[in-house]
Amino acid sequence: MTDVERTARAATVPLRIAVFSHGTEAPPAGRAYRDELDLFTEAERLGYDGAWVRQFHFRHDEDPARGGLPSPFVFFAALAERTSTLRLGLGAVTLPHEDPVRVAEDAAVLDALTGGRVELGVANGGGPETLDVFAPELVGADHDRRREAFDEQLARLLGALRGEPLGSGTARLNPDGSALLDRVWDATLTAESAAIAAARGHGVLVGTTQTVPAEVTATAYFEALPDGVTPRVALSTAIYPAPDRDTALREARAGIEAKYAWGESFLPPAKTLAEKADALNLHYGTPEDIVESILSKPYSRYATQLNVQVEHGYPDYGRRRDALALFAEAVAPRIGATTGAAVSA
Repeated sequence: MTDVERTARAATVPLRIAVFSHGTEAPPAGRAYRDELDLFTEAERLGYDGAWVRQFHFRHDEDPARGGLPSPFVFFAALAERTSTLRLGLGAVTLPHEDPVRVAEDAAVLDALTGGRVELGVANGGGPETLDVFAPELVGADHDRRREAFDEQLARLLGALRGEPLGSGTARLNPDGSALLDRVWDATLTAESAAIAAARGHGVLVGTTQTVPAEVTATAYFEALPDGVTPRVALSTAIYPAPDRDTALREARAGIEAKYAWGESFLPPAKTLAEKADALNLHYGTPEDIVESILSKPYSRYATQLNVQVEHGYPDYGRRRDALALFAEAVAPRIGATTGAAVSA
């Protein structure tokens, strides 16, 4: 399949925008969670299609802000009461940390409560410190063993959603979760995992920081996608609006430096702040700068959804809210994205 063919195939699906949050704000957690709930509620009013959160476990003495949102289903139950159209995206539940049948139950209950608004993202992964708690048998396991374990867990999850018998008896998932089978997404870091997700008919969640360029991951997904399956490629899209690019870099410096330090081992080499921002795929500056930056990236042609992140160096909730409003009003229409009808204030 050529680039033109891939682009044409992606173009048959409307480009949607959603909000993505890592949910790793420092304590107090109650205030951080309420700010996120407010932000996502405002996103629905602005016409965003969905809200996506990343599951993270535990804090650590050397990084007290790490962790933050270990129970995304609980969080989304609260958000569901505040919203009516917003898709609720798990981006993603780390299966090695979970019982797959319990994940299926939680997802099915949340989906029933919200009238079918759940998007179920799953991930393989987990560092030694979390595997030590949830899956000590996988600590130190090689790539093939980790992949095998994930495939087994995913098979149990999908089997439960399909209504297959659980255990040795006749127990089956209740409530029915079969509608979620068309809304499963795999978090991917490599071309290999993207191709596997495509063969399953799943969507793919592509982050701002990848072990290979995002366009490589997306290309592998389109190459492996079976005929007749609608592509679902959600690209994380970090933004920092400002009066000009220099101001954006100055204001977002702390966030850029922290994020680059976290991913330095696999990100492209960078010395200057601008180089680090580029390595993180941060789109910054005026609306025109952000439009130009997004459209210039080779991976943008593959996206069916942009998961907008407002987390790099923002000083408070108000600035994050204003950035989402600017993106919806001044950027999204110029990159061909569709937004829902805004709800009356």
